[in-house]
Amino acid sequence: MKKNIFTIYFLSAIIMTVSAQNQFPSPRYGTATIRYNDTAVYIYGGVIQETSKSGNQQLTSELWHYNPSDCTFKKVVPSGDELPGMYACSPVYDPQTGKIYFLGGLRTAADNAFYSFDPQAFQVSKKTQQPYSQRSGMSGKYIGSGKFLFSGGRLADGTASSAAYEFNAAQFTITQVNDIPQGTALYGHNTITDTVNNKAYIFGGLNGSGNNNFSCYEYNHQTNSWGFGPSIQNYPQNEWTAFGASGSTQIPNETFIAGGQKYSTTKSTNSIAFSTNLYTIKVNNGNLTAQLITNNLPPMIGAAGWCSLDSNNDTVFYFFGGINSITTIGDTTITNNFYRYNQSTSQLQQYDTTLLAWGPIISSINETDFETSVELTVFPNPTTDKVNFALQTNETIKDIKIFNQNGQLIQQISNPTKTQIDFTNKTFGLYFIRIETETNYYLGKVIKK
Repeated sequence: MKKNIFTIYFLSAIIMTVSAQNQFPSPRYGTATIRYNDTAVYIYGGVIQETSKSGNQQLTSELWHYNPSDCTFKKVVPSGDELPGMYACSPVYDPQTGKIYFLGGLRTAADNAFYSFDPQAFQVSKKTQQPYSQRSGMSGKYIGSGKFLFSGGRLADGTASSAAYEFNAAQFTITQVNDIPQGTALYGHNTITDTVNNKAYIFGGLNGSGNNNFSCYEYNHQTNSWGFGPSIQNYPQNEWTAFGASGSTQIPNETFIAGGQKYSTTKSTNSIAFSTNLYTIKVNNGNLTAQLITNNLPPMIGAAGWCSLDSNNDTVFYFFGGINSITTIGDTTITNNFYRYNQSTSQLQQYDTTLLAWGPIISSINETDFETSVELTVFPNPTTDKVNFALQTNETIKDIKIFNQNGQLIQQISNPTKTQIDFTNKTFGLYFIRIETETNYYLGKVIKK
């Protein structure tokens, strides 16, 4: 069954693998994920798919606990106030109060309060109303002195915001500060902070027109002033993403970004390009530097992620959701894949829900079961750069979808105006192509040399 995940404001499809006692979250996207400590990651809210035939989607208020030490999930019901169903809110953890706070987000309830969750007392408390309308995709980060910076977001009416706010966790106050420079509206972007110099930097994401943002902005929270930030070294603009899975280490001036929506050189054809990269970005005395950790991740947009230290003191980045697969008849589905990448060993693993253990990447398609369509010709094949295709039926093409050999969607081109696909920036290997018209679909294969 086809599933359209390409709305302009999508955040991520979040679907989890389960272990102990089969207690795992159902398929979902747009959840809030926050790492509390080495034995607790909390996953809240999101949009879930109903199990009825209607297949409608609805917001959920579920709160899940994940324990990295034994890879177990557990649905929890805290005491106190009831959490509302919420989509794409912005969670933060304040080490001074020991609490997790959920701000922003689109909700089932009309009220717009923010909520705190105390993992020690296991209690939820509803706080004051937020001084802004409901919005998803804000970026939030600790900036020092017990304060957090939140910026941007996408409102319920589809417009984007350039507003920014400081949240004081100790006083439960949210104060509006100056807007992002030039009224730049952003959502799905990233924030990294330099707490030594009292500055925060925001970059990436989508702007108010739905295009990738290639500017970096600097915020000084002591002077409440914005300016243009430095260029990010070793971070090509065509690798800047929106809705990447991000997670921070123990220090706030470093963040990991996995996958996301890349800039497409064929933007006029409404192409959506997936990133398979994992970057770490660090800020040091006003300088931002990126390092490519791997370019071989499963393609993802809007996945959730976090960093943790394993028993060997290795940095491990976890991410889940946001993955599409292709069946043997070419239809796309949302999977429940859960991955981790060990930076020290350069090892990428997927959690096997049958064996209840980490192992190699599980392919979602068997090449021998993927029958190409005689009506579709793809040439040259193999290719080193561009691929041409010809559809003998002369039907109008609605979508072109490209999948890697694991069956994961890496690019979609809507209403194409050309009969050519650029494979120049894709890694070597086998790819599957699905051409969709209004009533039919056609399948092909191509090898990138």
